[in-house]
Amino acid sequence: MLPNIGYVTGRLREAREVTGRLREVGRVGVKRVEEVSETLREPGIITGYRHENCSVIQAVASVFNATNETVNFWTHFLATLYFMWLLASLAAIMPVFEDPYLFPFTCYMFAACCYPLISCLAHAFSCLSPTATHICFFIDYTAIAMYSWAVACLYYSYCFPKQLMDTWFSRIFLPVAAFNSVMATLFASLSRFIRTPGLQKTLRVSAFVEPYIWDSFPLLLWLYTCDTASESCGESRIYHASQFVCVIVASFFYGSHFPERLAPGRFDYVGHSHNILHVFSILGTNEQMHAVLLDLKHRRPALEAANWLPSPSWAKFATPLLILVNLSIVLALTYCLLKKRSFFIPPTTSATTSRQPHLITSTPTTPSQALHITTISPSPFQPLSITTTTTAASPCKPLYSVTATTAGGIITTPSTVVTNQEPSKTSTDHLKEE
Repeated sequence: MLPNIGYVTGRLREAREVTGRLREVGRVGVKRVEEVSETLREPGIITGYRHENCSVIQAVASVFNATNETVNFWTHFLATLYFMWLLASLAAIMPVFEDPYLFPFTCYMFAACCYPLISCLAHAFSCLSPTATHICFFIDYTAIAMYSWAVACLYYSYCFPKQLMDTWFSRIFLPVAAFNSVMATLFASLSRFIRTPGLQKTLRVSAFVEPYIWDSFPLLLWLYTCDTASESCGESRIYHASQFVCVIVASFFYGSHFPERLAPGRFDYVGHSHNILHVFSILGTNEQMHAVLLDLKHRRPALEAANWLPSPSWAKFATPLLILVNLSIVLALTYCLLKKRSFFIPPTTSATTSRQPHLITSTPTTPSQALHITTISPSPFQPLSITTTTTAASPCKPLYSVTATTAGGIITTPSTVVTNQEPSKTSTDHLKEE
C-alpha cells in the first residue's frame, strides 16, 4: 500500500511541476507604447501591448489575460460561434445545400462565419513575430474581401431591382464585384507597407468602402423604388437600414480612432475604436442576414416569374477561384515581405527575435584596421541610418562613435579610447529600404 501511495504522490508532484512550467511559459506581460516598435503603436493606446515575439502558448494565453487585443478576439470569436449555430439551425429547416436558389445565401453564411473567425485568429497570433503580424492581417483582409463578394452575390440574387434586370449593369455587376474583392485584398495588404499613418489608413479604408458602395447600389435603388404593399421591402427595410447605420458607425470609429484619441490611456483594454468596429460589424452582419432571409422568402415568386434565378456557377465555381486568387496575392506579398526583410540580415548572422535594430561592432586594435559594423534591422518598414565618426587621438576623446537612428528610437554603441592616432575624419553611411 505504501509504495502505491508514494507512486501517486510522485506523479502528482510531477504534474504540479509541469503545470507550473506551462504557467510560466504562458505568462503574458503587457508593454507600454514606448516599449513596442512604431508599426504596432495605435493612437491613444498607451499600455496593454503584448510582447512582439510571443510563443504560441503565450499567444493563446494572452486572450485570457487583459491586453488591448483581448476584447478584439472575444467579440469575433463569440460571433463566429453564433453564426455557425445559425447556419446549422437554418440547415435543419431549409435545403441550403440542395436548393440552387439558396446557394448564394449558403455562400454568404459561410463567409459570415469565416471572416470573424479569421479576424479573431489574426488578433490572437499576430504577436508571434513582426512578420507574423503582417501575414495574419493579410489573411484577415482576404476574409473581409471574400465577404464583400458574398454580399454582392446575395444582393444580386435576392435584392436586385426590376429596372436593372437584363441590362448592361446586371451583366457587369458580379464581374466587377469579383474584381473589387481582389483589389480590396491587394490594396489593404499594400497599406501595411506605407509608413505615413494618414495615407495608410485612407488606403485601407477605401479598399473596403469601394466594394461596399458597389454592392449596396442595387439594394438602395430597390429599397427606394419598390412597392411596399406588394413586395417584401416593407418588412425588410428596417433591417437593411439598421445594417447601414451599423456600417457607418463602425467605419467612423475605425477611421477616427475615437474615443481613445480624446482620452489617451482610458480605453487601452476595453472600449477603444477597434472594439467598437468589431461589435458594430457583427451587428451589421446580423441585421443584413435577417433582412435577406425575408427578401429571399417573399421575393421568390416574383423572381421566378421574371426568370431571375441565380446561377449556381457563381457560388460553386467563381467563389473557390476568387479564394485562390486572393490567397495568391497573400503568398506573393508574403514572399516580398520575407525577401525585403532578408536584405537587412547578413547571411552569417542569425535572425534576431527583437523588433529593435541591433548593431554588432568589432573594435579595431590598430589605427590601420577598419571598423566593422554589422546591422540587423528586423523589420523592412524601419529604415536604418548609421553614422560613423573617427576622432583624433586623445585620452579624453573616443576614437570611434557609432549611432544608429531608426523610426523607433536611437541606439548608440559604446566608444573606444585609443591614443596616438590619425587626425579626425567623418563619414556617413545610410542604409535605407530600396
